[in-house]
Amino acid sequence: MSVTRVPLTVAAADGPASRGGLRAGDCIRAVNGVAPLDVLDLELAAADGPLWLEVVRQGRVLELVVRPRADGWHGISLAHELGVPPRTCRNRCRFCFVDQLPPGLRPSLSVKDDDYRLSFLHGNFTTLSNLDEDDVARILALRLSPLYVSLHAWDDDARVALMGRAARGARATLLRLAAAGVELHLQVVLCPGWNDGAVLEETVRESSRLEAVADLGIVPVALAAEGDLRRVTRADAAALLRRVEGWRREARRRLGHGFVNAADELHLLAGRTPPAGDAPLQYENGIGVAAVFLREARWPFAHEGRAARGRRLPRLRVLCGALAAPVVELACRRLAAHGVRARPFVVHNELFGPHVTVTGLLGGREVARALAREPLAAAEWLVAPRDWLPEALGATLDDVGEQELAAACGGRLVLADGLRAAFATLAR
Repeated sequence: MSVTRVPLTVAAADGPASRGGLRAGDCIRAVNGVAPLDVLDLELAAADGPLWLEVVRQGRVLELVVRPRADGWHGISLAHELGVPPRTCRNRCRFCFVDQLPPGLRPSLSVKDDDYRLSFLHGNFTTLSNLDEDDVARILALRLSPLYVSLHAWDDDARVALMGRAARGARATLLRLAAAGVELHLQVVLCPGWNDGAVLEETVRESSRLEAVADLGIVPVALAAEGDLRRVTRADAAALLRRVEGWRREARRRLGHGFVNAADELHLLAGRTPPAGDAPLQYENGIGVAAVFLREARWPFAHEGRAARGRRLPRLRVLCGALAAPVVELACRRLAAHGVRARPFVVHNELFGPHVTVTGLLGGREVARALAREPLAAAEWLVAPRDWLPEALGATLDDVGEQELAAACGGRLVLADGLRAAFATLAR
């Protein structure tokens, strides 16, 4: 997959970039004398010192120097983030959630990115099914590690049945990366009858034999409606957790750590409180999140000594989907021990339907309607997870903005990555 090198358009220039004379709209034609392919070339050059840029601005060629901070931050934001449009998915996954999106959502949500660069930069899971020899060579030459891979099944036929023909060579590519020492974090989306049972056992067994594979996370398939695939039931989740416990015992003996991890969602489906994870880089995959949330429910005032006792403590409503309600209820009881009055604000999903129960997939409109039916009490604040309304986007999945939701809360809305961050915001 040969890529033509084109100048990288600057979307914003802050800090060092602005001081170096770079402006939004400039096109970077060369970095340290070499035409860049994408943001990776920019980042790697910045790690080595000053950036000598050849820039085209309104038809004129300029030579600028940007001196990154000691931590490597240069202040250059590129169009599309990568400087080029992200690679898109070639697969035809039966469980693709993008294909299940209802009409009327932001157009960007329908983009099926599947890009090894986003995997390296942000921990996005990629399938390795759209790489050619040049891509693999670049990953190895630039030592892009770790990478996050949605493998779904070790068996090629099982993977193709779930994902389509483009995924047939994914395991072979995975093995090449592993042999070269690229650290890998794997994901399996569990689809009952397709990649569970003996197929899953083989996936866990064979991937755990690769020294470069650090861990494997198992998450349940999310289905707005059932068809060829069915949802993971409570019995499915309970049976899987029993197997995971056995695999983890064996892995601890052999590898020194549990290796295979079931997502919090699977524990909740089985009626269990999710445990702490031992795979921190699987956190964004929904592994160990509940344990951190519960731990932070003990934090805010327990470790602040006497100063906390004289402080007027806020009253909270904690937004959650139906699945997380037991965890949020337990957290509220723990907060009560520190004098914090808190209660869950459980909202049922109308955007995707009642079978989609995770907090991050709630629509803004159903939350606003729930607030209209059951307004916050006086001096009560709504605490919502930041990934439900990402700061970079400023809106929920159904394009409801932060200001609109804050108005529905009487201005008492806190968006934060966890309870500790929420209390830090409230203390300002």
